[in-house]
Amino acid sequence: MDNNTFAFPSHFLWGGATAACQIEGAYNVDGRGLSTSDIHKYDTGLDRKKYRHKLVENEHTSATLSAAIADKEGYYPKRFGNGFYYRYKEDIALMKELGLNSFRFSISWSRIFPKGDELEPNQKGLEFYDRVINEVINAGMEPIVTMFHYDIPLHLLTQYGGFKNPKLIEFMTRYARVLLNRYGDRVKYWIPFNQTNLIQYCSFKSLGILRDQTDNLVEDQYRAIHNQFLINAKIKKYAKSLNSHIEIGIMLADCTYYPRTCKPQDIVFAMKRIRMQYFYADVPLRGEYPGHMLRYFNENNIRIDISEEDKSLLKENTLDFLAFSYYYSRTLDSQKNTMDPATISENPYLKSNDWGWTIDPLGLYNAISQYWDRYQKPIMIAENGFGYEDVFEDGVVHDDYRIDYLRQHILVVGEAIKDGVNVFAYLPWGPIDLVSSGTAEMSKRYGFVYVDLDDYGRGTGERFKKDSFYWYQKVIASHGTIL
Repeated sequence: MDNNTFAFPSHFLWGGATAACQIEGAYNVDGRGLSTSDIHKYDTGLDRKKYRHKLVENEHTSATLSAAIADKEGYYPKRFGNGFYYRYKEDIALMKELGLNSFRFSISWSRIFPKGDELEPNQKGLEFYDRVINEVINAGMEPIVTMFHYDIPLHLLTQYGGFKNPKLIEFMTRYARVLLNRYGDRVKYWIPFNQTNLIQYCSFKSLGILRDQTDNLVEDQYRAIHNQFLINAKIKKYAKSLNSHIEIGIMLADCTYYPRTCKPQDIVFAMKRIRMQYFYADVPLRGEYPGHMLRYFNENNIRIDISEEDKSLLKENTLDFLAFSYYYSRTLDSQKNTMDPATISENPYLKSNDWGWTIDPLGLYNAISQYWDRYQKPIMIAENGFGYEDVFEDGVVHDDYRIDYLRQHILVVGEAIKDGVNVFAYLPWGPIDLVSSGTAEMSKRYGFVYVDLDDYGRGTGERFKKDSFYWYQKVIASHGTIL
C-alpha cells in the first residue's frame, strides 16, 4: 500500500506508549510497595525463539515468590527500569522534541497503595504523578493513562489470591476513584487494564494467581476476568458521574489468526479462536457475554457466577473506545493446534525478528477492520513496534529496520482511516528504550531514543537519538504525508 499523499486528520494523536514497571525503577522509593513486576528475574540463559512458545510467562508459587523477594544475588531489571522516575523531565522533553502530541504511560498501583488494600493512598506517590502529568501537558501532549499494567501489589496475591477474589473489585475500584478524583480534570483517556486477554500467558502478572493457590486454574482465570469486567463497568459508572469528558477504554493484545490453508476446517477453526479473543472486548463494549462463551463455559465445566446485578452493571456501563496492541499475526492449523491460545503454527510467507515475532503490516489493517466492523467504537492503536538488538556506536543507532516496520504499519492505519474507520491514535511502543515485559531484557529495544544500559543495568543511562527519532519527527510534523 502507498498513501504518501494522504494526510492524517489534524486532531490525530501521534504518540508513544510505556509502562511504569518497565521504565520507572525506584522500586523502594517514597513508600512504594513491591509488585508482581519486581520479581521478574533476568534469565541469563534465555532462548529467544523458544520463549515465544512458552505457555506461561514468569509464573510463580508462594514458595518461588518468597524466594524472589528474599533473593539478594539475582538481577531484577524492572526494579530499576530505565531510570524514568528520576529522569522524567529529560525524557518528556525528548518526547516533546520528537513531536509527540500524546503520551501513554501507566501509574504504578503499589506506588499509590503499597499493599493494595489500604483505605488511604500514599501521598508521595500521588505527588509524583502530579508532576509527571503536568510535565506531559506542559510539553503539549495528551496524557493517556493505564491504571494497571502488570504490577499488582504483592500483598493482594499473598493475602487475597489476586483478581479471582471479588475483594479486588473493591480494592481496584477504590484505587481508580483516587486516580480519577486526582487527575480526572487533566486526563481524558483512561485504560483500566493492559492487554486484558492474555490470561493464558500472564496469570501471575495480569491476574495475580499463584499456581499453588488454585485447584482449577482455567476456571479461576475466567473468574478473575469476570471481576475485571465488573471493575471496568464500575470505573465507567463513576467516571460518568465525575466528569463527562473522561473516556474509559478496553485494551486487548491483538491475536489476529490466519487459517493455515483454505480447508474449511482451518477457516472455521481460525474463526473460533479469534472469536475467543473478541470475547474480552465483547463484554465491555457490548455489555453482555456472547453465547459461544457461555457454551464454552458449560462444555468445559467452568463455573462463573454472573448475577442479574452483574448483567445490569455491564449492560448499563459499556466502555467508550477500543485500544489494542499489535506486533505480529499468528497462523493456525486445525489438525495441529487446539483451542489453547498458546498453540500456533508458523507462517512460511512472513519474516520474523530474533524473538520469532512475524512482520505483517497487513495483519494490522485486517485487525483494525475487523474490530471496527464488529464494534463501531473509536480505535486507539495503543502499542505497535519492532523489538531489535540495536547496534550502538559512537552515540549513533542506524535503525532503518525499525523505520521500515513502522512506515508500513502507519501506511495501513491510513488505509483504514480512508475506509471510514475512526482510528484516533497511533502509539508506538517504547518511544524510549525500556525493559522488555516478557523477557526482562534491555537489549530488546523498541525506542526512538537509545538508553545506554545493558541487560544487567550496566551503563551510563544516557539517552541518544536514533535515526528513527528524526524519521518519526518528520512523520508527525507532516501529518503522515512524509513516510
